[in-house]
Amino acid sequence: MKISRFFQQCDMYIGEELALSAENHRHAIQVLRLKIDQNLILFNGYGGEYQAKLILADKRKSRVLIESFDPITRESPLITTLVLATIKPDKMDFAIQKAVELGVSIIQPVYTKRSVVNIKENRLDKKMQHWQGVIIAACEQSGRTAIPALYMPKTIEAFLQKVSDDKKCIAMLLGEHPKINTLDGFDKNLENIHEKKRAITLMVGPEGGFTDEEEQAMLMKDVTPISFGGRILRAETAVIAGLTACQQHWGDL
Repeated sequence: MKISRFFQQCDMYIGEELALSAENHRHAIQVLRLKIDQNLILFNGYGGEYQAKLILADKRKSRVLIESFDPITRESPLITTLVLATIKPDKMDFAIQKAVELGVSIIQPVYTKRSVVNIKENRLDKKMQHWQGVIIAACEQSGRTAIPALYMPKTIEAFLQKVSDDKKCIAMLLGEHPKINTLDGFDKNLENIHEKKRAITLMVGPEGGFTDEEEQAMLMKDVTPISFGGRILRAETAVIAGLTACQQHWGDL
């Protein structure tokens, strides 16, 4: 029987009794209907996970006993930043969910000329909270022990201003471009000095793709264009295909 996993952002100690957060309580007791003495797994995003047992479950609150700690990590050795143009809400949720399952480290939404969604300032906080919820749920489901970072949306121009030559950045574009498996393997451009891990940025455009001007701006910043054949992929499909290829070529798939 699969043991349910919950993200709870707090310090945890073996032998400690811990109250589940309101959200975890609702999910564990009201949705999953867990009972006293059932096992569950907690993780706080700092690495590893904690085995726990439910010791109190009523309508308003629940508590667990932390029994042991497992230092397991399921994170990829490849640090991936997904730069994703904002797309329709349901497609964006799907893309974020699958990116997390595929081991993405950072998600950077960007506004492009062909973006069909530009989030209004007064709704941005709510949207960020929603995306964060999608990320956490995907981590709980996929067994990840670290929570990917979610950055505030910015224009593609603002993002490209920050692209530096010492970071490997690739973009999925239409046309005659190299395949990802022809690119160099681990080299100095893929070395993250601080984390001692390989790092790469993948750019995925909106429905309709990047404009010619945006593609030219990428090339001016030494972004490497890559091709995924002659077929046109939906943005959410491109996320899955692109991250899978990156993990196969440089990561742990």
